Amino acid sequence: MTAPSPSKWIQFLVLPVLFYVGVKLSLAFAVMPEVLVMLWIPNALLLAALLHYGFRRYGYFAVLIIAAETAADYPTFSLVEAVAFGLINLIEVTLAYSLLRRWRFDPRFDAPGDIGKFVMAGPVIGAFVAACGSAAIYSYFRGGHTSYLDFQQVWWFSDALGLLILTPLALCLWPPLPLKPGHPAAWRWYDGVALVGAVSVLVAFLAADRGMLDGVSLRPVLLLPLAVYVAARFGLRATTLVLVLLAAVVLYVTKNGQQPFGELPVRETVVLVQEFVIIMSVMALGLAALLAQARATTRELEDRVRDRTAALSEANTQLEKLAVTDSLTNVLNRRALFDLLQREIERAQRHQRGLAVIMLDVDHFKAINDRHGHAVGDVVLRHVVAKTTQVIRGTDTMARYGGEEFVLVAPETDRAEAVQLAERMRDALRSSEVAVNHDVLHVTASFGVAVLHADDDQPEQILRRADEALYAAKTAGRDRVVTQAASRARDDRILRD
Repeated sequence: MTAPSPSKWIQFLVLPVLFYVGVKLSLAFAVMPEVLVMLWIPNALLLAALLHYGFRRYGYFAVLIIAAETAADYPTFSLVEAVAFGLINLIEVTLAYSLLRRWRFDPRFDAPGDIGKFVMAGPVIGAFVAACGSAAIYSYFRGGHTSYLDFQQVWWFSDALGLLILTPLALCLWPPLPLKPGHPAAWRWYDGVALVGAVSVLVAFLAADRGMLDGVSLRPVLLLPLAVYVAARFGLRATTLVLVLLAAVVLYVTKNGQQPFGELPVRETVVLVQEFVIIMSVMALGLAALLAQARATTRELEDRVRDRTAALSEANTQLEKLAVTDSLTNVLNRRALFDLLQREIERAQRHQRGLAVIMLDVDHFKAINDRHGHAVGDVVLRHVVAKTTQVIRGTDTMARYGGEEFVLVAPETDRAEAVQLAERMRDALRSSEVAVNHDVLHVTASFGVAVLHADDDQPEQILRRADEALYAAKTAGRDRVVTQAASRARDDRILRD
């Protein structure tokens, strides 16, 4: 066993100091002259330390704990008694820790099963074994009017009570265990009402004598609703704090001879106090763990629903995008084009604004497919979209009309502006090239421009004129921009000839 580093000595020294203080506080609550300890504090701290650190450097802890027990018990007990009590306390917490580790106990008490494991290993088994040994030692060395079984019961309950209410508190507060994610309860107005009521009951209980105040019975059971309320509202950490507070109040009035259960013998009063605090603690801790598990399950379901909802929303977004987007070029498809154009026509006519449509067709696209294959044709189409959309405005929208034909919708644009925009698109395409299979392709396109007429109310009307202008551009030799007016003049000239 290697010696601990200097930085670790603080951890080894803090626990014995706390253990010593715990022994002194426990003896301060003892009912004399037979030293009936109502609450045994130090073993709860030692078990919490073992649950945190395990058996690492256990030997150092054991020696220091026995030394602290001996120092705290003397001169109330002889040196032999003090050492024996220290060994029994060490056996108690070691047995409880070994059982909890074997049962895979979670020190965060997040499930009712963890409460059950803890109660069985510590307050029931560990405390019972230690009580049997301690009562035997006390009866052997001191005897007295109290029988062995009476000592065994009181000491069993005192150890069990200390483990039950102080070990969870020590685990929560020093050093704090990482708690599972949760949402702490927000303070509500009715919590204030409950606090006022609880303080009133505590004050009345402290003022009572033999369980009575002005003829009204004030027994410890009146404190139970406060523990249950805190367990239901605020979780384990707050529950452990309140349980310690309530236990301290009941032990205080008992130590002062106020007999909270009425006119009873001292030993019977001590046992009833211990039983009440144990029952209250098990009930409150179990409720806190049960509700913590329920809240965790609810949060998990909410998280899963939120994740599923987000995934569904994303899937719907993708489906909506696929429904209106051309999968090859990632611009609007034909159906989305008509919907967009209908809205832009209505908006332009409502606000008396211009609207232009530019239709473009890739020149000699069939020859490209025949010579290089359709895969290269797809590359060319994506290239055309990439180059032309680099020079359009943020308010303009590109769509694939069909095959190698594309349409640009340009809101608030007159004829001259539309022609300039089409020329920029044509120049951008002409000045670029496509590298395909160790070859370089120079791709051009023909453009037809049409603007909205006052009597247009359907997308087909302006698209038909843009298509006529595009056909005129193709007929005139391709790689050029033709407006609907120019195409109409050319048609008139052909008719005259």
